[in-house]
Amino acid sequence: MKKIDKLKRPKNLFFFLAVLLFISMTTFSTFVLANQNTIRVDASVVNIRTGPGLSYDIMTQVVGGEKINILSEENEWYKIRLSNDQIGWVASWLIGNTEFSVASNKLGVISIETANIRSEGNLEAPILGEAVKGTELTVLFQQNNWTQVQFNGQVAWVSSDLIEITAEKKSIIPIATSTKNTEDSSIETITARFEDTNIRKGPSTNETILFKASKGDNFTYLSTDGEWYKIKNSDGQTGYIANWVVDLSENQTAAPPANISSLAEATIVIDAGHGGEDPGAPAPNYNEKEATLETASALSGKLKQAGANVILTRSSDEFVSLDQRTVISNQSSADVFISLHYDSTEIPNEVSGTTTYYYHEKDKGLAETINKQLGINNPLPNNGTRFGNFYVLRENTQPALLLELGYLNNTVDQATVYTNSYRAFVVESIYQALNNYFSS
Repeated sequence: MKKIDKLKRPKNLFFFLAVLLFISMTTFSTFVLANQNTIRVDASVVNIRTGPGLSYDIMTQVVGGEKINILSEENEWYKIRLSNDQIGWVASWLIGNTEFSVASNKLGVISIETANIRSEGNLEAPILGEAVKGTELTVLFQQNNWTQVQFNGQVAWVSSDLIEITAEKKSIIPIATSTKNTEDSSIETITARFEDTNIRKGPSTNETILFKASKGDNFTYLSTDGEWYKIKNSDGQTGYIANWVVDLSENQTAAPPANISSLAEATIVIDAGHGGEDPGAPAPNYNEKEATLETASALSGKLKQAGANVILTRSSDEFVSLDQRTVISNQSSADVFISLHYDSTEIPNEVSGTTTYYYHEKDKGLAETINKQLGINNPLPNNGTRFGNFYVLRENTQPALLLELGYLNNTVDQATVYTNSYRAFVVESIYQALNNYFSS
């Protein structure tokens, strides 16, 4: 017996090692599949929405540093799978991974009369629903004779024996296409919200791209086809644009206006006053144009870090006309336009401190929010909010403010405003105010 045991031992050991190696390889393969197209969120807080656009409801939020799985991409939005297996959409500009390429997921077809769809890959897991024979499901990955699929807006599992993998599916975005082509007389103009928006030959993401629109491009509305608008550009060329990437001139029901609920989703235009041959108010060692540019650059960095889309009217010592500044704001559909200035008076040391100006009554609430924050721990006096008949406010169709952040012919102010500590105070105050403004 001892001799037989000795002969069996190597064979058992070999079998054990083989099983261990198989399990290790399977686990590694599953890990690789599960983490394919996993990316990290950079912004501090990101909204996950029910559809690919800011007009869709917020279903949840993820915090900076959290990892999410990308399923597909469309018009600057990623379709994602969260850690709790929910399916949602997130704006691509809030994600820091620039090397992402959309996975070509497989398409599976249920091969029996009725198949149970479960919450996890085992027979004890709760049944989420049933799929009948011929039902097509997007396959995410497979492990241990179970297949992970996309089912009713969430990630689920089905036994691999019950589903046949038939082909690759390059786009897994469900498109509700209708053959009914209607007209809405209340819509006049369609405006593209994003850069490089696809204009297609027909009302589907599978149709050929005819050309791309820039952010702010306007088109004449022709008709509605399901989730798509038929449009015409200034050259008379027609095409289709998705309703989740546009703003409408009149109608408020076909495509709701963008529901910005966090700073990370906002477009902020920062206007550094003066520049080039226009120095602005002088101080002994610097000019207003230098102080505004330094402040604008610091503010831009802070807001970008929070995930906001920031546009500078100037990023160097150059002259930009007042008309150009308002055009930049209007064409970019800015959620907030802030013009930065440092003031001066005829009599030195007559006035000191900060003032927040607005022109349109609709912007008064924004002005009060910014001004309130500037009044907290400000080393200079806070002069409150005031009506200001300034060109960049008057001709601006977007929410717009002009901030006077100190007086350069005031001895105390001129020694304060060009310091790093005061600049940091201004930047943090505006950041906190905008954060409160959009979250409320």
